[in-house]
Amino acid sequence: MFKYENEHFCNVKQTNKCLDVSGGKDVEGQAVIVYNRHNGANQRWKILYTDKVVTQSSGLDKESGLHINRPFYIQSRLPT
Repeated sequence: MFKYENEHFCNVKQTNKCLDVSGGKDVEGQAVIVYNRHNGANQRWKILYTDKVVTQSSGLDKESGLHINRPFYIQSRLPT
């Protein structure tokens, strides 16, 4: 399970392991791996929202499938 904090998606159980764009290459389709945290640009992420104005302040946004104003984790669906 990963937690988003301070521009990083880090493994909750292994806090020194974060999502990392392999090789730090800014190319389309570059692999994303889990690597030791080094705070490089290839480990910093931001969550972008559409420019569509949302008037709803709570509940489920049916378009995105996310709950509004509710923190979330991204968890892999791999078996282990």
